[in-house]
Amino acid sequence: MKLAGYTKLGILIIVSFAILIWGINYLKGIDFFNKNTSYIVIYDRVDGLVESSAVTINGYEVGQVKSIKFSDKNDGTLIVTFFLEGEFKIPVGTTARIVSSDLMGTKSIKLQVTQSLQYHEPNDTIPGSIESDLKEQVSMQVLPLKNKAEQLLASLDSAITVVTYVFNEEARQNLSESFERINNTILNLEQASGEFNDLLSSEKQNVKSIIGNLEQVSGNLNDNSDEISTIFKNFANISDSIASVDIQTMLEQLAVSAHGLKTVITKLNEGEGSAGKLLNDEELYNNLNSLSASLDLLMKDIRNNPKRYVQFSAFDLGKDIYISPRGGSVNESTSEKYNFKVHLISSPTKLDTSNVIFKDFDLIEEVFVTGMYNYMTGNTSSFSEITKLHTQAKSIFPEASIISFKNNRRIRLEKALRKISN
Repeated sequence: MKLAGYTKLGILIIVSFAILIWGINYLKGIDFFNKNTSYIVIYDRVDGLVESSAVTINGYEVGQVKSIKFSDKNDGTLIVTFFLEGEFKIPVGTTARIVSSDLMGTKSIKLQVTQSLQYHEPNDTIPGSIESDLKEQVSMQVLPLKNKAEQLLASLDSAITVVTYVFNEEARQNLSESFERINNTILNLEQASGEFNDLLSSEKQNVKSIIGNLEQVSGNLNDNSDEISTIFKNFANISDSIASVDIQTMLEQLAVSAHGLKTVITKLNEGEGSAGKLLNDEELYNNLNSLSASLDLLMKDIRNNPKRYVQFSAFDLGKDIYISPRGGSVNESTSEKYNFKVHLISSPTKLDTSNVIFKDFDLIEEVFVTGMYNYMTGNTSSFSEITKLHTQAKSIFPEASIISFKNNRRIRLEKALRKISN
């Protein structure tokens, strides 16, 4: 049976088209004679991924992108379909990541496979991710440098501001003055160091003596360490004894005693009882002072005129001297030549006459005799007046005494009393 010429031509054309289609797909990487498994990935963007882009696992090409189209949701997402050649199964958890396959920016899908016992079925949707492009990577690398550069520029600006401020005329003057003061300080330190060295050189022997004394003291402490330990033990025993005392009870007893003492003092201040009346009776105090003065006069009169009180027939004591506190029996014409003062205190150093210790006296007289400063008060020809002043002075100066003068020359008190009594 012979075929017609047109039939042969038609068969040739069909075979040629089949070979052409197979060749084109083969060139695209689609082999109709091998088993292919398709999967789907949804991306927000594809960043240059095109159909027939390679699909790799660990750098080995296992498939190609079959198609790229928008989703039916009209939200701008892209559905990428790719196929794998052979029997390779994609474990669950694998991510299809769009990466740059060369420096020219060619994109491909890299399957980041994870270990799993479960596998995706054909036409399953696999999670996708996108590698940062070169611009983003450069930006991420440059961003820290940018931040550091900005900080450096800010620091340079601050430094320039400081330098500008420092090098103005007023600042330069202040710096000059500061450096001058620093130089003076260094010179003073050098001078002080030199003086200190001179002092150490001149006092070297004394320093050695001090160090020797310290060593001796240290040796004594070491030799007496047993006694010191005993002293500390005694202190510890005392501390233990104090600790064993019932402090609370003692404080309560002290509080009771203080309350009782306060009550007694209150009664004394209010004049209750004999002691309170004695303390608060001013008239009694004045009478006692008068009695003391009278007794003093009596003792002086007994010492100067013993025959008035005791009769001695075997001795002649000479002329009698009688002291009159009121000055009633004193010869006025004679007493005008004599005056009396109260000697308060003698001091080897000079005292200020306005000192607080002299505040109770109107007039303070200072006389320097034989290396001592003598301070006196009062100046009267009445012995009774000087006696009252002497009584007042003894309450402050227990060693106070009455001294007498004739025509501003000091004489013995007994002689003056004897003269004014005649």
